[in-house]
Amino acid sequence: MANMQLWGQRMNIKKGLMITLMVAAWVFTQWVSDGQAIARTSSKTKQSLSRQLYNVSGFSKEKNVLSKKRIKSTIWTRPRVLRSLGLSLEHITLINDIYKGTFSANNFYSQKLKKITSNYHGAHVTKSIRFFRSSVGRKVVSLNVKSLKVSQKTYQKFLEKIVEKPPEKNRINLLDQLEKAMGTVDEVIDLESTVLQLTNPVNKEFSAPHAETLITRLRSDLREQLRSLRLLEDMYNYRSLSNRELQKLIQFYESSAGQWFRRVDRAGNLAGFATINRKALRHMEKILKVIESGHQNIQTTRVVFAPGLRHLFSENRDPFAPLIVPEKDKPAKRRRPAKPAPGQKPGPQQPDGETIKVLEATIGGLPAIPFELYQRIKESNPRLYSDLEYYGALFKNKIGLSGMKPSELKEEVAQYKKLIAKAREEVEMLVQTPLQSSLSSLTFAGVIWDEKETIGLIETPDTKGHTIRVGAFLGPNFGVVQSIDEERVVVLERLRKYDGKIVTQTEFIEFPHPDEQE
Repeated sequence: MANMQLWGQRMNIKKGLMITLMVAAWVFTQWVSDGQAIARTSSKTKQSLSRQLYNVSGFSKEKNVLSKKRIKSTIWTRPRVLRSLGLSLEHITLINDIYKGTFSANNFYSQKLKKITSNYHGAHVTKSIRFFRSSVGRKVVSLNVKSLKVSQKTYQKFLEKIVEKPPEKNRINLLDQLEKAMGTVDEVIDLESTVLQLTNPVNKEFSAPHAETLITRLRSDLREQLRSLRLLEDMYNYRSLSNRELQKLIQFYESSAGQWFRRVDRAGNLAGFATINRKALRHMEKILKVIESGHQNIQTTRVVFAPGLRHLFSENRDPFAPLIVPEKDKPAKRRRPAKPAPGQKPGPQQPDGETIKVLEATIGGLPAIPFELYQRIKESNPRLYSDLEYYGALFKNKIGLSGMKPSELKEEVAQYKKLIAKAREEVEMLVQTPLQSSLSSLTFAGVIWDEKETIGLIETPDTKGHTIRVGAFLGPNFGVVQSIDEERVVVLERLRKYDGKIVTQTEFIEFPHPDEQE
């Protein structure tokens, strides 16, 4: 009987232990399950808040604006900075071409979102969202997005007003405080340094210093210049912010949350710029292949170089000779050259008469450029001058042109017309007197003699009288007065034709006789 009671007690203890173990197992299972659910919820919250900050801070709006615009490579290369470092215009132009078409808004801004997520800090994210949802934060985001749509002319007008009426010292101090809190100058230096490092392989072709030397110069000599430029940009972008609103913006960026946001934003910009540099590097590799090959295929040259720069990496040729090289895989069909006359050395194949007529009909109508204007373009716009020189040499070579496909010739003619039109537009900036009117509209009214020279009297279309001397400019083509006598004024015009040749033509302004006036 006692044994039975003892056995029963043991069974009750075992049941109690089993129940306890089962309860514990259930509790543990629920705890693990709840922990996994919490982890999943935390991950979802992290993604959600990161995306929320990405949107309220204006990054998504900036991406939408930039994805619809054609972004110029000069935004990244900053030619003004490169020029301050002592690089030549041709060198800067090549760097711009390397970065042409490398920007993708989707690729760039996806990196910014990734940096927010990978550097996630719950408290900082929450505080940053709270700021950008405030009235000041929303206004700042709107101004940042609006700054992406501003034209250079509008900004230039603003700078002119600043010169006339400088801002108050307190305002400048606030903007300086904002720049220090955001560290934008250091970020610009970091981005520009990657440009200099990537394009370093071509520096020797322009006798430019090594990238490290240029970067050192950038960090030391140009820091104040970059800081001044940044202050002007902030002065323009945040001009509608009151001083009180500007102080709230500074307070945010000086806070731990604001400093975290700037670090993440800067890391995102650097990562986004790395995607740009990868594309630019592929352009660089094409250029290096051209340099190393020692010869240039015309198709490759068109891809790699802009007009006027296509001669830069050719070592054993005339710099301005046209770059027409038949493709090896598709050799052009050539007519059998005519046998040379007895005693005559064989020469290069000449295009037939029909081909010359077609060429002259295609390119003969290209307008000439006044030589005086052409000389001034050489000083004021070296890039345009270089492009015109290239095309002048290209269209001078009739043999090379006859080997081009009609579509290629049409494309080159269209491009040349644009360049000539752009050159002639500069006449508008140079014409400052009524004497630049057409010669047919000018009237020779008489002469004045003194002991040293003869002075002519010219009446312009506005019926006003003007005096001219030998050497003065007359007419829209900047003709130079060669001589003046009582019968006529002799004007010599020099024009630069489409093939680069300089031609002269003589014009006369005759003194009107009474019988001619009737």
